Amino acid sequence: MLNLNLWNDIIIYGATVSLVSFFLVLVLTPRLIKLLIVKGQVVQDYHKSDRPSVPRPAGPAMAIGIGIAEIALYVFTGDLRVLAILLTSMIAFVIGLIDDKKVMPGWFKPVALIAAALPLIAMGAHDNYLNLIFGTAYIPLLYIPLIIIILPIVGNTINSIDVLNGAVSGFIIIASIPLLISTALFADNVIFIAALPLVFVTLAFYKYHKYPSKIFPGDSGTLLLGAL
Repeated sequence: MLNLNLWNDIIIYGATVSLVSFFLVLVLTPRLIKLLIVKGQVVQDYHKSDRPSVPRPAGPAMAIGIGIAEIALYVFTGDLRVLAILLTSMIAFVIGLIDDKKVMPGWFKPVALIAAALPLIAMGAHDNYLNLIFGTAYIPLLYIPLIIIILPIVGNTINSIDVLNGAVSGFIIIASIPLLISTALFADNVIFIAALPLVFVTLAFYKYHKYPSKIFPGDSGTLLLGAL
């Protein structure tokens, strides 16, 4: 639960990570678009009648926005959970980037994303309590298998809905609303702030991903967002 005595920190830290993540993606994405076009890293957009070539992936710009924001939050708080979230997100980004560069077998992303789950477990970023309507239950071994199972499922689910212009970014923005509400109700202020870059990076990216898309996220972008 958010501590009302910490509102000043929440506003300062929250504003910092939100603005940093938003403006980095807003500024870096157009530059990445030009770079990808020069390098010929484009794919056809089959959802437009003229099938234009669209640059891909946008993952690196989003990774910089999320990475710097989470690093700033870690410097502010020294909370290892933030570092675990950062490492998990970046491992998922690298897994996606490998798949962007070379199409890997179907088993690669689900299996590799198990590695992305390890920082959350190794650094103790998970809880030992399950919040219930009538109270809490102490189940210390529940979250470890759940993290190992859920991270590949969510990462690949987000990856699989990247089928239309603006679909995955629009979905993340909408899904982030209940995510932030539940985090505010059941987590603490640090975790709430750590979730903000997901929203603000996606908001900035949506400007370039909505129809007609100027850039696609690629596997590096979708796995990064899914893991975070």
